[in-house]
Amino acid sequence: MLPFFSDYNSLDDARAASLRCIRCPLSAGRNQVVFGAGNPQAAIMLIGQGPSLTDDNTGLPYTGPAGEFLDTALHQAGLSREEVWLTNLHKCVATKINKETGRPEMRPPKAEEVAACDIWLEQELFWVKPVVLVAIGGPAAQTLLGKEFQLTEQRGQWLAGPHGIPTLATYQPTYLKRLSQWDRPTAVQGWRDLVADLRLVRERAREQA
Repeated sequence: MLPFFSDYNSLDDARAASLRCIRCPLSAGRNQVVFGAGNPQAAIMLIGQGPSLTDDNTGLPYTGPAGEFLDTALHQAGLSREEVWLTNLHKCVATKINKETGRPEMRPPKAEEVAACDIWLEQELFWVKPVVLVAIGGPAAQTLLGKEFQLTEQRGQWLAGPHGIPTLATYQPTYLKRLSQWDRPTAVQGWRDLVADLRLVRERAREQA
């Protein structure tokens, strides 16, 4: 069941509040808060782990190469970014300083950093009211579906996610791109599975709409 109430008057109000968020230390190293984007009445919500360095500059989720790969997968599945709501578990980029270069680089978020952002994902669920969720990648899937979730074994299966919303986990497109550099056959099959998963999501959303 979705949350019963919101402290904000609209999704735009929730977004505006998130831009001022200082609930965790990630706020100190960000350029921008990366709130969700897309169709605010979407039946499908895609949830990744967190924004990239490119997203931190654009203020939008899945921009740069990651966005291009995702857009291609959506297109092959008969979907588009304009039909879905796209967001992440945490809204500020998680970085560390590379000791050799002195430049920031991506790092996995800490559990408390992800938990601090629960409030914003809850607002997105409340206002968008998706009928199905897609967990993009293993880390997002384990947060949404439980630590016991195994992407290699349970990818493409419908499970009960937050508030009982039907949730399907699939591969992260950028992971498949990296995988193709040393195991192209596995990466190609992974891409086919990703597109097939998104087609399942499209059909399930249409059935429940």
